[in-house]
Amino acid sequence: MRPCHPLSNKEPFVTPMPRTGAFGYCRRSSPRYQFYVEAEIVWRSETRWGRVSNISRGGMFVEIADPPSLGAYFPAYLALDQPLRVDCLVRRVVPRRGVAVSMTVPEEEIPRFEALLVALARGSDPAVSGAAVPRSEPPHVKAASAAMKL
Repeated sequence: MRPCHPLSNKEPFVTPMPRTGAFGYCRRSSPRYQFYVEAEIVWRSETRWGRVSNISRGGMFVEIADPPSLGAYFPAYLALDQPLRVDCLVRRVVPRRGVAVSMTVPEEEIPRFEALLVALARGSDPAVSGAAVPRSEPPHVKAASAAMKL
């Protein structure tokens, strides 16, 4: 297996998704990495939880039960050691799976986002170090907490 980044000499923990389409042309200008992390999505004055399954410099795929509609704009907070904000625009809706979004990163979050991409390119998993859940808890955590109190 070849390293996923030219600067990496180690075997990758995550590998970049293919960058070519069915006819061999380059579909993306940035590599896309398989990366799993919970994400808090604020849309229509509601907080929803989804799970990011892959990410690149310009976009990501979010698995979510009740996805925002095509063209929807929303902030998402990646549940890393400190929540990382990205502003998303829905480009494609995949029924019963989730949404593909393009994203921009607020200026104050750019250094952390770049560090995330470097860690992924070098083959490490930044989420393993512990993911503090931003603001409110996802539904499965709330249910477990309620059951423990009984």
